[in-house]
Amino acid sequence: MFDNDDSEPAVDSGAGIGTVAAIAGVLIIVALIAANTTRIDINFVVYRTHDVPLWWYTIILVALTIVTDRVLRFVIRHRKANKNK
Repeated sequence: MFDNDDSEPAVDSGAGIGTVAAIAGVLIIVALIAANTTRIDINFVVYRTHDVPLWWYTIILVALTIVTDRVLRFVIRHRKANKNK
């Protein structure tokens, strides 16, 4: 019980759960790329393309999912903050 304890708290420099989850996510995406080497045709409403690698399509879907998630979380958080004012 010293009031003037000048010791600094220990800094944990190990990998946290977020880092481990990010590495696992990257490994899953790399596995999807390696498994999906076929070429596909995309016909979506008015957008049409031929001979696109399936791994590229997978990357685009993952990126759009992440962006959509971030935007929705921002909107929900913003509305909740305005409601609490």
